[in-house]
Amino acid sequence: MEVGYLDYKRDPVAHVYAKVLDDLVEARLALEMLGRDLIQNASAKAFMSVKSIVSALVVKNFAKIIEGVDERRRTWYEDAGYSAPTTGLIGISKDLKKLGIDVEAAVKTTLLLHRFSYNGFDPNLVDYRDPDEVKDDIIEVISWALTIKELFRDIWDERLEQEEHELMKLLERFKA
Repeated sequence: MEVGYLDYKRDPVAHVYAKVLDDLVEARLALEMLGRDLIQNASAKAFMSVKSIVSALVVKNFAKIIEGVDERRRTWYEDAGYSAPTTGLIGISKDLKKLGIDVEAAVKTTLLLHRFSYNGFDPNLVDYRDPDEVKDDIIEVISWALTIKELFRDIWDERLEQEEHELMKLLERFKA
């Protein structure tokens, strides 16, 4: 696989694979940081994990997503939406839901985590009051990220299997 920028138009399968791998690696890093009580950094990694999944889902389902949208929205997906930009995640999650892929709860939770990763416990800027609430959401999002395998059966290989296995082992420590 080519390292560096992956053109989703030229090689959508490689793009999807890279994003699924990113998901698993970012989720593992989130848990490693959480284990060190670096909850703001862990929140950022959990957000990146879900963002990667959403990008993979957009590219994998690109034709279906743009099928029923207007020209402006189609152009947006072609220019930026494929990368699942933060400011478009809610709309993307609604478009994916129309296709029967429900990522809305995970997206909304990770947007809270994203905001927390920048602002900490500032009561004027975040909805969290204590570290346990944040940790619970990180674990919830990463647990959800482990449910995506079925959506990517066509690209799942030994490397992804190994990453998933390592992530599951690490997650068990937090659930115990």
